Formats: sequence, structure tokens, C-alpha cells
Amino acid sequence: MTTITFPTGVAPDTFALRLSATQRVNASPFGGSEQVVDLLNDRWMISMTLPKRTRAQAAAIEAFINAMRGMTNTVNLYHFGRKTPRGTMVGSPTCNAASQGAASVTLASAGAGATLLAGDMIGVSSMLLQVASDCTANGSGVIVVPIVNRLRAAIAGGSAVTWDRPSVPFRLMSTPGVMHVPGYAESVAMDFAEVIV
Repeated sequence: MTTITFPTGVAPDTFALRLSATQRVNASPFGGSEQVVDLLNDRWMISMTLPKRTRAQAAAIEAFINAMRGMTNTVNLYHFGRKTPRGTMVGSPTCNAASQGAASVTLASAGAGATLLAGDMIGVSSMLLQVASDCTANGSGVIVVPIVNRLRAAIAGGSAVTWDRPSVPFRLMSTPGVMHVPGYAESVAMDFAEVIV
């Protein structure tokens, strides 16, 4: 398995990041009541469409798709719509220890009064986390961050936090191709699923 580089200078026309939660639902055959079990193995899914290109520009996209070799290789992707937080947190924050299944993480060295806003993305310990609601660091620079996706694995104290284009490996799930027509190449739709490491 090789990590392939996403084509330089290429940005999607459309982009969607959605969470696929692994759950089991059981319904009573008598009263109809339901029980939902969260299996704590959330996975990010990405759908994107790359714009129409000249034939020369499309060559790099075609090479990228073919280099992915279906689902064999991976590519590091991030939220193209929010490359950096909308909040004010920058610098070199770290994450305090957190247990598997946690619904929040505590960051240190975030800067007094630093903020993260709902929908912001951060990366910690090979996991891409989405902020569930607005939060603000206290005067010591400590910020408790509620997250949308539960932690798949425990986080060691002092782990670095990535806020600028936090990315994780994804696999190509669709079978796209570059359609060449006279003078240009059509747009290309692609679907990816996060690799669980």
C-alpha cells in the first residue's frame, strides 16, 4: 500500500464530508421499542467533483486515479471547504490524555481565549475530529472541545494537534474515469472512505 499525492493545484468544484457511524439497531418484535448500540468505529466519507479541465490538465487527474489502483493505495485528504478552523485557535496546541469512546477532548497550549467553532476540523493521533459546538479556551489556554465523532482509540497525553489542513488516509471507493471530449475533459466525480488505522 502506497500513499499517493493528490494532484497539485487541483481543487474540487463540489465537496461533501459526512460521518458514517457504525451502529446496530435492534427492535422488539412485540412492542416495537428500539435499542441502538454505538460501536465507536466512526468513519469519514468524502464525495467530490473535480472541474472540467483542458486535456493537458486532465492528464494529472487521470494519472492520480490510476495510481490509486482501485482501493489498494491511499491518499491523505482533508476538509476542502474548511482547511483551517473558523475559530481563532492557532499555534502548537497539544491534547491531554483521552479514552476510547470519549465525546470530547481537552487541548492545552491553545492560547487564552482561543476559540474553535462548530464544524471546525482538528487532527489528533491519526484521527480527524469535528468540533460539535463552539468552545473557548480559559485564561490558561485550556479548551474542552466537544466532538461529533467519538474517539476510535485512546489518545496519549501531549499528542500534537493539527489545525491547518488536518488530514488522514482515504481509499478511493468509486471507479471514476476521465471522459475526454473534443477540446477538454469532463468533470470527474470521486468517492473516498477513511482508512481505519
